[in-house]
Amino acid sequence: MPTLFKYDKGVKFLKKPENLTLIADPTTVKAAADCDAALVTHAHTDHSLAFPNESIKVYSTEIASKLFEGLTAKKTKNTEFVNLNKTTNVNGIETKFIPAGHLLGAAQIVFYFDDLTICYTGDISTDEMLTVPRAAVPEDDVDILITEATYGKGDLFFDSRERLKASILKWVAENLQKNKVPVVNIGHLGPAQEIIAYLNKMLSVDIYCDNRTSEINKVYNEEGHNLQWNRFDILNDSELKTERSLVLLPRAAKEIPDFLKPHKFSRSIITGQASRFAYSSFEQAFPFSMHANCNELLEHVKAVNPQKVYTLYGFDSELAAIIRQRLKLPAQPIKLSKKRLTLEEFF
Repeated sequence: MPTLFKYDKGVKFLKKPENLTLIADPTTVKAAADCDAALVTHAHTDHSLAFPNESIKVYSTEIASKLFEGLTAKKTKNTEFVNLNKTTNVNGIETKFIPAGHLLGAAQIVFYFDDLTICYTGDISTDEMLTVPRAAVPEDDVDILITEATYGKGDLFFDSRERLKASILKWVAENLQKNKVPVVNIGHLGPAQEIIAYLNKMLSVDIYCDNRTSEINKVYNEEGHNLQWNRFDILNDSELKTERSLVLLPRAAKEIPDFLKPHKFSRSIITGQASRFAYSSFEQAFPFSMHANCNELLEHVKAVNPQKVYTLYGFDSELAAIIRQRLKLPAQPIKLSKKRLTLEEFF
């Protein structure tokens, strides 16, 4: 019988007649309850909620596990660590975790079923960055590609990441010249480390982070990076030098920490969502993302060259339509649309 797959608060794969069920990136504990194993692509919490669930075997990279613990302060349980680019047997199914970009330890997962080879991307970035490599293309022929579509909309514009980083650098330098502390709201995991690495390379500036970002930075350094930063929760007021200090706040933070209030400061936000929304409470919004943009997603699909594409997250319907139009590949969202009434039911 054919391998079946669907989206059910995670990507589920059912192999018959064995009735073996695997789930990738379950979004709730309940979603994984009737599954034989869970596979986690990366540490962001919308993909990694299987980690603390001791009732199911979890497969992931060790780095993803460490980053999850740094991000959430929760312990991973019942987890088997896999090596990137090495075949791993998961309940009799050969799988291979390959680089996804996006953030440290992130992986795409290739499933080698008897009748289908399926690649599930998780979240990806196809750009070579300071802290992560670009997403890899599977070495083997792929029948089904299940790709993220977070920014899979043609009119969402991202400038190149190098130009965006240069704009961030210019904004930081201009504010320091005015003796104003640049204060940047940014994601704890992924964007923060990439921007810290870039500013460390380009500018002599003291960077201050919250404790959670600091724990994540430590994991990056354990893996060979050399991020330089300070924790602001143990900062002595006299240590903050207005002319050379930069403060990173969590992306959703609204309030300014007390130690900043005596100083002049300027606020910006770094998020890919700035390509969609105006952030009027900030002086500057930079649409920098560790996700692939629409053109990059199309390039990845073209490089993989599957027989069929399923889209997931974000602009799934829009990306599927663009893939059909530009790449001439069968494509559709993996999430089923809500059932519409038949004519008979309507009447």
